[in-house]
Amino acid sequence: MCVTPFDEHEVLDEPGLRRVVSFLADAGVGIYLGSYGTGEGHLLRRGEIRRLYEIGVDEAGGRVPVYAAALGFQSTDEVIELALEAVATGVDSVQIHPPRPGPTAIRPTTAELERYYADVLSAVSTPVLLTSQVVMVGYALPPRLVGDLVADHPHVRAVNVSDRDDATFLAVLEAVGGRVPVRVGVIGQLVRALDAGAAGTLCFEADIVPALCTLACTAHRDGDRTRMATAFALLMRLNEVLSRYQNPRSVKAAMEHVGVLTKSALRRPYLSLDPHARAAVVATVDEIVAASAALADR
Repeated sequence: MCVTPFDEHEVLDEPGLRRVVSFLADAGVGIYLGSYGTGEGHLLRRGEIRRLYEIGVDEAGGRVPVYAAALGFQSTDEVIELALEAVATGVDSVQIHPPRPGPTAIRPTTAELERYYADVLSAVSTPVLLTSQVVMVGYALPPRLVGDLVADHPHVRAVNVSDRDDATFLAVLEAVGGRVPVRVGVIGQLVRALDAGAAGTLCFEADIVPALCTLACTAHRDGDRTRMATAFALLMRLNEVLSRYQNPRSVKAAMEHVGVLTKSALRRPYLSLDPHARAAVVATVDEIVAASAALADR
């Protein structure tokens, strides 16, 4: 989940974005641009979103998958418009969020969900990723619906599940039946998800230690449980401090410290971390980076 760099005037930092995208691509990490958490996508203007995709494709296209994630929770027609604009920039896939037509306490009915996806998936015929995004919309997609969408629409290429309830991603895995990759958006579920047949994770830790994230997944694939456990423990330590001081503030501070960002500017209303919080993040990041390098050399 790639950050969106800004300069001190809150203007999109295009050279900074190229550095971040290249850093991730060098480690073999797929890139989600404009996410509504890490990428500050809800604070971006429409022209900025398009430019975000253009730069991502130009810098990393053909090296790793580049995904459009800033399609938002607008009306059905606006989601379609944003998806088609993203497709025109050359991204590999667009991520379609569940609808959120009003407050998170008001959930769409099953019929409304079915109509929404019928409309979007008929209008957007290029590769699509579906997401069951409980954190953002306040409800989980019915696993049966997800399985039906995958079965009925060959251009659905993956499903992402961000739900702290393990039963949810396990039910989605079962419903999808191995037809497309399933990834989890909660890093703490990574080992359980991989054991169950998931393909990986969407995470903000990769913005800081992308090689550690790929190492964890390759170690699992290779059956090296000890190496996997060590890598996972490091990722969880990093997750704890970043979550304590909250993404994207903590993530950008960490990236500035390791030299991936030249400055950790955020777009208001976000403000940079205070010195105490920044010191706590930096101290943990230093430990994780050193331990990750040692693990990679084993």
